Amino acid sequence: MTTTAINNFTVFGIDISRYQGNEINFLNKQVDKLSFIICKATEGITYTDSSFKTNWPAIQAKGYVRGAYHFYHCNDDPSKQVANYLGVVGTFLATDFPPIVDFEESSIDAGVNKASIQPNLLQFLTLLEQRTGRKPLIYTDNNTANAYLTDPAFGGYSLWIANYSSTPKIPNVWKNWTIWQQSPSYKLNGQLNDYDVFNGDSNAFSNFIQSS
Repeated sequence: MTTTAINNFTVFGIDISRYQGNEINFLNKQVDKLSFIICKATEGITYTDSSFKTNWPAIQAKGYVRGAYHFYHCNDDPSKQVANYLGVVGTFLATDFPPIVDFEESSIDAGVNKASIQPNLLQFLTLLEQRTGRKPLIYTDNNTANAYLTDPAFGGYSLWIANYSSTPKIPNVWKNWTIWQQSPSYKLNGQLNDYDVFNGDSNAFSNFIQSS
């Protein structure tokens, strides 16, 4: 059913989108031992992942902690992106991950005013927190973050770092990571997935979910 956990992390999961097809139908928490599953919800101001409406309730029904992420576009209005994301996800439960924003190299749309990137993203994060009462989590990689996320304010948000290596590199404005996307090749039922680990044990994970 599953490969063995990588290293000695006790809390681990995968992130999925339409590219994994109907994989959610075959997952079984008693067999695969995953603690959480994060799925793509939205992108920009109009896009919804075609598998979200199936994935989101199924993740909860199968007993995993669930998360939903929004792929951020720098050329799109921050408030409209918040509206798209929350309009699709609806209400976050106390047992869910906080809102998650995916910011990577392809978030930097062609022709974008580079001076607007950081204030607009911070506006997006602030609006999300105001609307949900929960502080968002930022997914990014080291190179993108060090190039575009240089405002110390970003360091106040929990970090989901993408880094396929033996130890994660931390962007300059952060002191630590919360989730580490460690590998793109975790196999379940013949399907490859991104493998994500939590920086702590099960008690720390529960505390993070409850307090974020």
